[in-house]
Amino acid sequence: MKEGIAILSARIEDYLEAIFALEIHGQEATVTDLAERLKVTKGTVVSAIKKLVEAGFLDHEKYGAVALTENGRERALCVYRRHDHLNFLFSEILGIERSKAWALACIMEHEMDEQTDGRLLALTDFFCQAQREGAAWFNDLKAEMDDPSRLPCPLVMLRPGMKGTINRITADGPLRKRLLEMGLVPGSIITYIQTSPLGDPIEFEIRGTRLALRRSEAATVWIRRVKEDDACGSTPSR
Repeated sequence: MKEGIAILSARIEDYLEAIFALEIHGQEATVTDLAERLKVTKGTVVSAIKKLVEAGFLDHEKYGAVALTENGRERALCVYRRHDHLNFLFSEILGIERSKAWALACIMEHEMDEQTDGRLLALTDFFCQAQREGAAWFNDLKAEMDDPSRLPCPLVMLRPGMKGTINRITADGPLRKRLLEMGLVPGSIITYIQTSPLGDPIEFEIRGTRLALRRSEAATVWIRRVKEDDACGSTPSR
């Protein structure tokens, strides 16, 4: 194998993945099949196959089908598995439309290293098991993701009368310390009271105390909107 061949372009990895997908379905990979599957010309496929043969990832008889070598199959399995798990995570867990989930997986699969791949595999299997067992927390997670209004947003995006549960503080240094000392700690419910006539500062209420924050300060406090029947509860910090 040539030096440096471990670094393959994303497009070349697509060829390995396509050949592997055909193989595991009991089909031989021909130039015509690959051209149709990857939506490229036969000439482009021939050029890619030549590179993969030189790299030691493919065996190819002239005018015949191509076959993965042991090294090629190992590399193809890695790419195929990443795509499969990303696609599952996006479509089945996050609820993204299937064609869009597939496209996103195509983009991300080439940017992952071995450690990220392993963590993704563990996470996906964990979610898969929770889904299969009908875990309460998993159903709660799905419900949250299906309600965009409950997604975290900066405090400054609330409107008068709206309530939110503080999720996190993104400010650093002295400002972060001051905000925490003012009682803006994760899990606390805060209510947007009013905006000053000039638009800055904004008045809020937290734990029965009124406080004023500049818009730039309120933008660093992230909250999750709560409905009236949730107002007596709290959300764990992240």
